[in-house]
Amino acid sequence: MAEDFRGFDIVRRGYDRAQVDAYLTRLAAGTAPGTPPAFDIVRRGYDRAQVDTRLAELRS
Repeated sequence: MAEDFRGFDIVRRGYDRAQVDAYLTRLAAGTAPGTPPAFDIVRRGYDRAQVDTRLAELRS
């Protein structure tokens, strides 16, 4: 498994990296909604469990 600069593993079927990156950028700027969007599942995307865990940590 490869790892990206955000620390998420890149897996065969995972969340769309561009969507996750855009949401995390908006979240850091305070302009994202509290509930994350439903990210598309793509080939070579971020590990879904890792992203879900990180988002849960950021929301609490």
